[in-house]
Amino acid sequence: MISIRLSEQDYREIKSHCCESGVPNVSEFVRAATVLALGLPEVLSFPAFTGFHLTALERRLDRLDEQVTTLAERLGVAFYKPE
Repeated sequence: MISIRLSEQDYREIKSHCCESGVPNVSEFVRAATVLALGLPEVLSFPAFTGFHLTALERRLDRLDEQVTTLAERLGVAFYKPE
């Protein structure tokens, strides 16, 4: 048994993906992803991991942007958001 920590957003995204793709539960999804990573050594190499890290960082920045926008709206502060 392995225990991992996920943010609420990541958990919801994984759970949603499971429902859409027919995976029975989050545990099976994580197990399959782990087996895939073990079968593909290049997934664990630095360049491949960099892509995963960048994707995770982009998601976190998107969430932070949403939170700052919400906070600015609550405070009635104009917030410049470049497109």
